[in-house]
Amino acid sequence: MRFLARLDLHRAATELAERFGPLVRIRVMCFHCVIITDPVLATEVLRSRAADKMRLIYSFLDPFLGGKSLLTGHTDEHWKTVRKAVSPAFSQGNMRDAFGHVLDCTMALVEFLKEGGPERVHNIDNLLLRESMDVIGRFGLGKDMNALASLKTGNAEETRAVDALLGSTKEVSKRVQQYGRWWGLWSANVRGGWEDLGRFRAIIQGLLDHIKAGQPRPGSFGQLLLAARDPATGRALSDAQLFPEIAALFFAGIDTTGHTGTFILYLISQHPEVEAKILEELDSMELSITSERPRPRPLTYPDLPKLTYLQAVIKEVLRMYPPVGGGQMTMSQSHDITLANRLVIPAGTAIWVPHHAIQNVSFNWDQPNAFMPERWLVPGTEYAVTEKLPLPRGWYTEPDADVAAGTDGVPSHGAAGGTDVDESGNSKRPKRYFPFAEGPRNCVGQSLAKVSLLVTTATLLQHFSFRLADEMGGPEGVRASERYPLVIGLANGMSMHAIPRPGVT
Repeated sequence: MRFLARLDLHRAATELAERFGPLVRIRVMCFHCVIITDPVLATEVLRSRAADKMRLIYSFLDPFLGGKSLLTGHTDEHWKTVRKAVSPAFSQGNMRDAFGHVLDCTMALVEFLKEGGPERVHNIDNLLLRESMDVIGRFGLGKDMNALASLKTGNAEETRAVDALLGSTKEVSKRVQQYGRWWGLWSANVRGGWEDLGRFRAIIQGLLDHIKAGQPRPGSFGQLLLAARDPATGRALSDAQLFPEIAALFFAGIDTTGHTGTFILYLISQHPEVEAKILEELDSMELSITSERPRPRPLTYPDLPKLTYLQAVIKEVLRMYPPVGGGQMTMSQSHDITLANRLVIPAGTAIWVPHHAIQNVSFNWDQPNAFMPERWLVPGTEYAVTEKLPLPRGWYTEPDADVAAGTDGVPSHGAAGGTDVDESGNSKRPKRYFPFAEGPRNCVGQSLAKVSLLVTTATLLQHFSFRLADEMGGPEGVRASERYPLVIGLANGMSMHAIPRPGVT
């Protein structure tokens, strides 16, 4: 199907949902797939124990990541062991430590932008990817990547680290769209892709060697990963098992946070009224830089939950541009899955829950194309709204409605006895907002992403106002350059001016 070959697959899925509704069945040769954008059914699928990640779809990442990982593997005993082992790395206590790393890295970015002046055009996307790389290296693995510093020092090896990451993700995307591409070694383009993958793998091998040779900070991702034990042997994980986990952290933590930060600055630049409210919030906390206050008090970790409006802005950006906009593809090979006690999905049928579509279709949201941070000032915005549920009401009724319904009256359908639905740690209310996925396969590092986005945005907006460069072609040009290789990004980054605020020296 032509829409599957689109470079902006996240938009294609959203358009498909708008045209055909919350349940769509497609067939590509002998491959059957059900696309679900109804929030109740989507929540049920994502929380399901019966459906697991479809390895056929995710295996294309194996050459990139070096094998199965938390990102791509089945939810088997090995996956559960590793997930349990590394989860404490992203605890609330560790986020205080992460805060310091993020602030230091962002201030390094601030200094770089100040030196460029207001007339210089920066690829903000590339710079934020570098900042994210520095944060992940320092916080997760105890390694200074110097991705930002290398722009000043001219260290070619460190400078190329971001290029290797970007090149590798583009190469993997091309391999999905061009079957058999990896064999075309007579093409300089294909050989360049292999070289990018080789450089990326060399970076990951260097990180693995680093944590094994040193003593990672107790409680860090690197230390916890080294302490994990293979459930099959009871021994420490082998290098072949460690490598893909480090690669997955490196890729997922950098690509998603960096690109999201870019969209945050872009949307704020297009809405001066939003920027004014953010500055008002910063000023109320004595955090804004002005001519009268060139040195405000420093941002602290306890300040973060008080940045209410800025958090709403970030949530709205994550709604419009969820990092993994294509969502999740799951399947049950062993038995049929029944949703809402009436929709039977046969074993072997793929179930696609596209996050961008769920978060941007008109039957789930009012004015989905409008950038409205204020909607997140209303508690419970992430949950499905009864009046907007797109399927006939019969789909949302169960005999034991009092038990099945959430606190807002929206039922949360599950198999009898909860056999197929994992509700532990989750509200029973169905959601329409999945920026970090949902259920047992949700993003293990989402707490770090939230801290990073909040600290980075607040610090950058303290110092600068950002303006889209003319070469981007305005919002239409940005829209046309959207790409979905592995996460939502842009074809050639985001060109912007960083204009220092009065008082910034």
